[in-house]
Amino acid sequence: MQIRPFNDWQILSKIMTISIISVTLITMVILGYFMSLVEQEMIHGKKIGLKNVVDTAYGLFHENTARIQTGEISLEEAKKQIILRMKPMRYSDNNYFWINDLDLKMVMHPIQPELEGRDQSDSKTPDGIYLFREFLHVSQANGSGFVDYMWPKPGEKKSAPKTSYIRLYEPWGWIIGSGMYLDDVHTELNRLRVYVLSGVAVFALLTISLAVFIGTGITRPLKKVIEGLQDIATGKGRAALTKRIAITSLDEIGLLSTEFNRLMESINGLTVFKNVIEEDGTLDEVYQRLGDLFTQQIHIPRCFIFQVISSKDKLELSYPSRFDQEEMMCNPFILDDNTLCKAKRTGHVITSAHFPAICRQFLPQAEELHHCVPVVVGGTPVAVVQFIFQKLEDPDEIKAMETKIFKAEQYLNESLAVIETKRLMSSLKDAALIDPLTGLYNRRYLQEYTEKMVAGVLRRGKAIGLIMCDLDYFKQVNDTHGHNVGDLVLKETARIIVKNLRDADIVIRFGGEEFLVVLLDINEGESLEIAEKIRLSIQQTKFKISDGVIQKTISAGASEFPQDTDTLWSCIKFADVALYRAKEEGRNRCIRFTKDMWTEDQV
Repeated sequence: MQIRPFNDWQILSKIMTISIISVTLITMVILGYFMSLVEQEMIHGKKIGLKNVVDTAYGLFHENTARIQTGEISLEEAKKQIILRMKPMRYSDNNYFWINDLDLKMVMHPIQPELEGRDQSDSKTPDGIYLFREFLHVSQANGSGFVDYMWPKPGEKKSAPKTSYIRLYEPWGWIIGSGMYLDDVHTELNRLRVYVLSGVAVFALLTISLAVFIGTGITRPLKKVIEGLQDIATGKGRAALTKRIAITSLDEIGLLSTEFNRLMESINGLTVFKNVIEEDGTLDEVYQRLGDLFTQQIHIPRCFIFQVISSKDKLELSYPSRFDQEEMMCNPFILDDNTLCKAKRTGHVITSAHFPAICRQFLPQAEELHHCVPVVVGGTPVAVVQFIFQKLEDPDEIKAMETKIFKAEQYLNESLAVIETKRLMSSLKDAALIDPLTGLYNRRYLQEYTEKMVAGVLRRGKAIGLIMCDLDYFKQVNDTHGHNVGDLVLKETARIIVKNLRDADIVIRFGGEEFLVVLLDINEGESLEIAEKIRLSIQQTKFKISDGVIQKTISAGASEFPQDTDTLWSCIKFADVALYRAKEEGRNRCIRFTKDMWTEDQV
């Protein structure tokens, strides 16, 4: 019988043949390749799952070891607790954990407790493997690993293939393990084969039915045939085929898997970071952690984080710290008027990467550009994060910079809810650091931020000036005019002192009528000049009261850190000593501390 060339076949025969061949090839690929791959992946996945549950249980050892180190429990108590916690642990159809030691004695076996304490060195599997010797060999060689062997299922005599994962906890000399039966995996695989075969049968039926439908449709009027040929000519069928092949391509799957893993790693990193900052105590800690993350992990060269102080229309440098303003690359006036900050004012990203002079408050640097990101909570900017980069020309370096910025913005977005919560907490905390009468900081503020002040000044090679001020004969004001007038004088005195200082300086109400001025980053000798300026302003002020005016004077003592002493608190004491010398010499004067004012027997 002569076989006609394919071109001479009837259209229906061609379509049916192609459909049958396609279904046959697909079935062969699925059963011959795909199912084999699924089997490998399923067994691999089960092994990974087995390893994960053993590693999870293994974590209990580290937990109890930590408790031993803190003295909470003894070693023996820790071992007992491990056994008590692990014995009832079950997973995946009552699979369990066991523990043996390096002497091959069974420490814990939840299914066969009679084995506990017995030597298992001669315990053999039905296929002749000294099982626990093999566990010992693998754990001592690699610390952990898989062991394959034959072992009866509980309640059965017939052996079945089994694989176990064991891990050595070396400090205690204990080996923890668990296993799974591979025939259970094959049972699941057979169930999957049934589903796949059913799907293939349905697919074959639909494909052949569609082929019959198309074939019979082609025999309709010529116009229908031409329309069908036009569809084929436009490539619709090829486009669908290409799409199907592209989806099943291993290369594409591999690429997709890689990108998916990167996405999952990114999501995991964001989640972990959010959990960490949720446990931080203050908003400053959150900003410090964000700044460290940007510079140390994402490797952005420099970063500044400004917190918006809405009640005062100011910005406050939160990272590196509020005492590092000299390192800023913006006009310092933005700290006093936050509307000057374009990112804060507009609520969107301001970057000089595309337009160099986009923000006039950025101090022009020939080799640097900035990227400012407002942190918006509830529609309002609450902070501005500024990234500083060197100017780049290489496209790869520019792309790397953009990738770093994108990643940093992801972390910022993930932190918004935490920042909002910490802002509320920060507001409550700030209230505890403010003197309610004068609005100045109180001594608690000084105690909390002394370390940061000192670190910043020493790092920059500058000095801190300390001026201890005390109103002269203030008790007479309260006795003569009443405490209301006394409060008025204190508030006005606080205002005058602040007016005579820079924005970076700090004024603290140290006691009743006593004020401490902290001058940051001064040159030697400047503290006495500032003290005299304050004294003169107070002397010239007329305090208006209900029945006229009163005038007061103020005495001040000045010292400087680290010129006078190596600790800030000692320097505060020296300023106080100088203040009392000013009082002794007639008041209404300023005196600079000298070493002869303080002797060893005064310590």
